[in-house]
Amino acid sequence: MAKKALDELLKDMDDVELEEVEVMTNPLRVLKDGIKFIPSLKSGDEKISGILLSSDKIKTFLNKVQSL
Repeated sequence: MAKKALDELLKDMDDVELEEVEVMTNPLRVLKDGIKFIPSLKSGDEKISGILLSSDKIKTFLNKVQSL
């Protein structure tokens, strides 16, 4: 659900670059980045995660990190 919403939102945000990290093959990277839940989004020190990330929550997060 979050992936679909994120892909849809990114269509209108050409300046946002997405890096997907596979948790199973990169566990040390996940620990280093402080990711504790899936799905999670991280930009710098800002993170959002949760079992149900709505399109509105993702959009708010993206707008917040774009303005930093």
